[in-house]
Amino acid sequence: MAGYGHSKWKGSTGGTPWMQRTLVRLAGALHPSVLYAVVSLVIPFYMLFDRRGYRASYSFYRKRLGYGPLKSFAGVYRNFFSMGKIVIDRFAMYGGRSFNFTFDENNCLSTLSKGEKGFVIASCHVGNFELAGYSLSLGGKRLNALVFAEETKAVMAGREELFGRRNIRMVPVSADLQHLFTVSAALADGEIVAVPADRLFGSEKKIRCCFFGEEASFPAGPYALAGARNVPVVAVFVMKTGVTTYSISAAEVADAASFAAALEDIVRRYPYQWFNFYNFWD
Repeated sequence: MAGYGHSKWKGSTGGTPWMQRTLVRLAGALHPSVLYAVVSLVIPFYMLFDRRGYRASYSFYRKRLGYGPLKSFAGVYRNFFSMGKIVIDRFAMYGGRSFNFTFDENNCLSTLSKGEKGFVIASCHVGNFELAGYSLSLGGKRLNALVFAEETKAVMAGREELFGRRNIRMVPVSADLQHLFTVSAALADGEIVAVPADRLFGSEKKIRCCFFGEEASFPAGPYALAGARNVPVVAVFVMKTGVTTYSISAAEVADAASFAAALEDIVRRYPYQWFNFYNFWD
């Protein structure tokens, strides 16, 4: 597994094991706003030392959204701060805290979950999809979530405990592609498969789509997987709207181009909740 993934981004949460275990305990005991205040003070240090992440984020606001220099700089801070709050919320959930979720009026998850066929959820690195996965009611269908196999032990332990209480199975992405057979069989059994649709995971199978005015690469895997089993693909976005509240939107997408369009729309609506800290257009 060493080196499998993407050369421009890492698939693991930062921090030492001790720090992460401590954060689980603190986040479960304290109100999120208390830890948000602490995070707000350390963000400048991340901006200073994470130069690649800073440059990628600044370039996005400056070149893609057309912000001025000062607004772009402020955008980087808000982007990093939003990421910090998302991480706090994730660890708070591991520690037993609950959050409130609302669905937009066009949500199609309920209808698909009641059907006999399985379907593919196209997730991505915006908002906090993982958090909703612990709370969604999916009509009794098992959710098979593809996860990066090199995540830290504290994060994986938190996931396993929460997944153990729900009908969710983690499927680690593997270099020998065994995960593809696992999720294909799950779809055949009428289950749900959640697949990151904005990361290539080392695969050469990609599709070039227009995204914020320039072509970028998106993985072909989610749509090939769904096509092989003749099941729909649903783009799901879970966006933070308050200290303990999230909004969930879901819509069927036909292909990578329509997913890219849906992703661009949600990022324009929530410009500080897209956590992409490398050159996405490279």
